[in-house]
Amino acid sequence: MSQGRYRWALIGAFAALSQISSIQPSFGQQQQAAESSGGGLMEIVVTAERREERLQDVPISVAAFSQQKLDSQGLKSIDDLSRLSPGMTFMRQGMGSSANYNDENSDINIRGVDSTAGSPTTGVYIDDTPIQSRHIGFGAVQVYPQLFDLERVEVLRGPQGTLFGAGAEGGVVRFITPSPGLTADSGYLRAEYANTQDGAPSYEGGAAVGGPIIDGVLGFRASVSFRHDGGWVDRVSYTRPDPADPLSLPVYQSTTQFNANWSETATGRGALLWQVNDQWSIEPSIYAQTLNINDTAAYWQTLSNPSENVFRNGNALTNPSTDPWYLAALKVSGDLGFASFVSSTSYYHRSQHSTSDYTQYLRATYAFFGGLANIYPQPGDMGYAPFGDKQHNIYQEFRFASKDANSRFNWTGGLFYAHTNENIPENIIDPTLNTQVNDYLTSVGAPGADSVCLFTTIPCPNGLIYYGPIDRVIEEQFAAFGEANFKFTDAWKITLGLRVATDKVTGDVGGGGAFLGTPYAETSSSTTEHPVTPRLVLSYQPDRDDLFYASASKGYRSGGVNVAVGIICDPNLQALGLPLGPNGHYEVPNAYNSDSLWQYELGAKNAFLDHKLQINTSIFYTDWSNIQQNVYLPVCGEQFVANLGHTHGTGGDIEFIYRPISPLTFDASAAYTVSKYTQASCAGVLQFNGTSCAGTVSGKPESVAPIVSKNDQLPAAPWTFLISGEYAPILEAFGGRTAYFRVDYQHSTAQTGILPGQNFNNALFDTTLPGLPSLTNLSLRAGLRFGGYDLSVFANNVTNQNPKLFQSRDINDGCQIPGTACGVAPNHPTTTDNLYFARGVRPRTIGLTATYRY
Repeated sequence: MSQGRYRWALIGAFAALSQISSIQPSFGQQQQAAESSGGGLMEIVVTAERREERLQDVPISVAAFSQQKLDSQGLKSIDDLSRLSPGMTFMRQGMGSSANYNDENSDINIRGVDSTAGSPTTGVYIDDTPIQSRHIGFGAVQVYPQLFDLERVEVLRGPQGTLFGAGAEGGVVRFITPSPGLTADSGYLRAEYANTQDGAPSYEGGAAVGGPIIDGVLGFRASVSFRHDGGWVDRVSYTRPDPADPLSLPVYQSTTQFNANWSETATGRGALLWQVNDQWSIEPSIYAQTLNINDTAAYWQTLSNPSENVFRNGNALTNPSTDPWYLAALKVSGDLGFASFVSSTSYYHRSQHSTSDYTQYLRATYAFFGGLANIYPQPGDMGYAPFGDKQHNIYQEFRFASKDANSRFNWTGGLFYAHTNENIPENIIDPTLNTQVNDYLTSVGAPGADSVCLFTTIPCPNGLIYYGPIDRVIEEQFAAFGEANFKFTDAWKITLGLRVATDKVTGDVGGGGAFLGTPYAETSSSTTEHPVTPRLVLSYQPDRDDLFYASASKGYRSGGVNVAVGIICDPNLQALGLPLGPNGHYEVPNAYNSDSLWQYELGAKNAFLDHKLQINTSIFYTDWSNIQQNVYLPVCGEQFVANLGHTHGTGGDIEFIYRPISPLTFDASAAYTVSKYTQASCAGVLQFNGTSCAGTVSGKPESVAPIVSKNDQLPAAPWTFLISGEYAPILEAFGGRTAYFRVDYQHSTAQTGILPGQNFNNALFDTTLPGLPSLTNLSLRAGLRFGGYDLSVFANNVTNQNPKLFQSRDINDGCQIPGTACGVAPNHPTTTDNLYFARGVRPRTIGLTATYRY
């Protein structure tokens, strides 16, 4: 569909708002009356402990966002949500060392717990189903539902291994959908149009309706939405730098595609609720979403000027991605007499595919061998990698819970089964690279043969230099879990929880080609573990307004397998002390082990001034062992996963919500996080002896630098702050309509500690790459609410900040182990890869939003 037709669809959505308003205007009036008649803060109900409770009764640090709150704060995506969730950092890492140049690639960091390797550290759920992806190779990317027609979003900080299992090591983000109505009609519509400074427009339209089909017996809920996010990064052509001058840089020539990084998201959901009788109900549902990304938002620093809103990339090719997926679920709820019962059955299917531009990366990689010193491609060069993320996951959970919430003894328990199958196929194709290499060999008197490719004896037909159809992880998990609460007085309560699981992980890898220097081969390995994840909470709640708690909880991630790396990585592997394989090249470990994390937390939730003031606080300490982390090999731009030691983390968060008068609400929060390695770590079989990694490798003694040093930090913003305010007076002179104005200000401080990859005492590092920057965002919104309508104008990134969320480059062969070059072989001289990528945020954006609820 053309952009013109989308604009007409948006206009139609606005028109639909005025038509549907005549159906039942009372909802908005009732909501308005409820807001004006109170004066205290509204109570929020969450299911953070797998049962409905007031947020103030839950002994967990939780942030909750209703759909109304998401709309009032202008939150449309996970990127937006993370800005207003202190202690949570969201990173787009498409151009980072663990990614494949796909701008969809991302990672969530909660309380400093983050890893771009193995299973994710944060669980992502739609209702009762986890949808997070493993980090497999370079191609795996996470999915998140759009923030449209949700009952609420819950962000649970800290490990949730007892009730949510593996993958909830640092926390959980839950997207909870609305159930169909059995007795009353309801609807929700939203439309939006916005302009980004020096970028392209964005627009959105969506509608949700629900209600009884047979009153009290059968109900439905259906929704559709479409969103177009306009781009702001141009793809351009440039004049190549002089290869004889290593300090020369490319010069902008012309723009080949304006605002190339646009994306589009379409969603659809349908659900039925059948109330079979007074005790039993059945609720089938399906959610489907497709995300299309035209190109990356990463820009070339040498061609850009962020302070002037000039963002350009000179990639030879675009980096498009299409990500269709759906989640089908069946929920059966019932009353067993002694307990309530829920059965949740779901199937998650995904078929993401993308193409990554490898043209610059391949020329930077093979420039090490001489002759191809100019890493900037010449016209006609093209190297690319088709990727995929294919998932077929089945989940089944049976959950039982006691029924009397007022009893001194309450419990929740259940059984869980998951069978997940995720495969990340990848090929690398470059029809011109080998010709250039062979031309170079001919020029120096060592002509290459047509039957070989890239200095190897392996052919590359039609430029296929790597063929990798299999990079698969199949995980099968059985678990039993339970949690019991016992009130030994009216105020004191103890909670004991335990999850016991059997977790079998099988990894299959099939790949080969000239890029690896090995013919195609397949390998398989598997591990079986029996994780135990307990939880203990002691809480004191003398009244409804005050809760104090102390907790200890454990999170867990399963292990996995590694893909082989190319022979061009040998210098880095040698520097790490890894062993020689039977083919005469250094080898990465075949597999990596599970890791686990303990968190100890003290918290309080208190209400004052007749519920006009609410203060929630917590402090925590984490102990993370055997951490799965990526080991980036800068000489070749590849990676493997290793278990890198042990960290301790400390921090806390505090939130003030104050409503001094009915129309005025303030919300201020702050969070602090720091996480450091407690000891140095070595790769492979070497052990740290106090100064270096030492041992015997391939029958000879080795002594090399560590890969991680003591006091190196994990990536996290040390401080995050949020200040929000909304003033919403009722205008009696205008028919009792409510006008409102709100401000949301968020600030994160820059990372001050040294990351492992920045520490020159480590074996592999690049001191030119910074940590997380300081981030500031100011958003404003003003509007009018009446009769179910909410019409508003907004401005995001008002001060037009342009921070670099990250910076990276493909190759760093010039890194130094103290006294020794990273590229230790004679044919690996120091190179000058001066092509730096950066990823920023959307520039100032101003727009109009209209919503309607009934």
